[in-house]
Amino acid sequence: MTWDITEDFQYVVTEQVPPRICFGTGLERVTLPMSGPAVSPFMRRTLPEVVPNRGPGLYEARDGFYDVTHRIISTRGLGSKEPRWKSKHEYQPPPQEPPLPKPVKPYCAPFNSTSKRKGLFKSTASPAPCDYLPEYKKRNMKFAYSFGGKKVLRCPVMIKCVPYNLDECAVCGCSCSAQGDYWQFEDRLALCRKHYDRLFKHCLARYQGCKLADFKSVRDCFFAHAHNSCKAALKIMTTEDINKKLRKEAYLDLYFPQRRFCEQ
Repeated sequence: MTWDITEDFQYVVTEQVPPRICFGTGLERVTLPMSGPAVSPFMRRTLPEVVPNRGPGLYEARDGFYDVTHRIISTRGLGSKEPRWKSKHEYQPPPQEPPLPKPVKPYCAPFNSTSKRKGLFKSTASPAPCDYLPEYKKRNMKFAYSFGGKKVLRCPVMIKCVPYNLDECAVCGCSCSAQGDYWQFEDRLALCRKHYDRLFKHCLARYQGCKLADFKSVRDCFFAHAHNSCKAALKIMTTEDINKKLRKEAYLDLYFPQRRFCEQ
């Protein structure tokens, strides 16, 4: 098979002219129109003011806000026709002299009542809410512990068990055990309850070189057993009653101590 080659043939591609009408219209399509029929009433409300070719010399001083105040948002009755700035005219009466006050008839009694007034508070046996202490402090009785042994209650009053109690007050010289509980410092200096309270009340920190805070409360053992002038002790109370008494005193000492320091 043979091919005929023609060297004088010229292939020309002609450029077609685009039509003027596109998508059924000949208008220029703008991506974000600022004016014209493509702007909807909603767009016209939100679009800024467009003033092309506006220079400083073209502004009018008297009517500078005319375009803003007379802006047409919609021509189909959907926009608001009220003015942008409303002027309120309030009625203010002319100044006049105030009228004279009418005389007030005095009452025959305060608050126009002669009945007996009731008190605001009534005395009751129960305490008021303001009488309670807002700060809660946990109180526990003190015990002496030992490894493998029983715990022993630490009494606030030390019990002295001797056949003859010869402790005398260093101030007045009276027998301390005759008045009940008394105060003692290291088995060498004793004070009766009357003079110790007097010295502790007047904030004397020391007595004969000993701190009053170091004195311990002491009680004779006559309430629990009798010695009968010998070292042997005859029980007057049972062991159970003695433990109940000491436990009760230790519990009450948490709330009503024998002495209160400044820190308490």
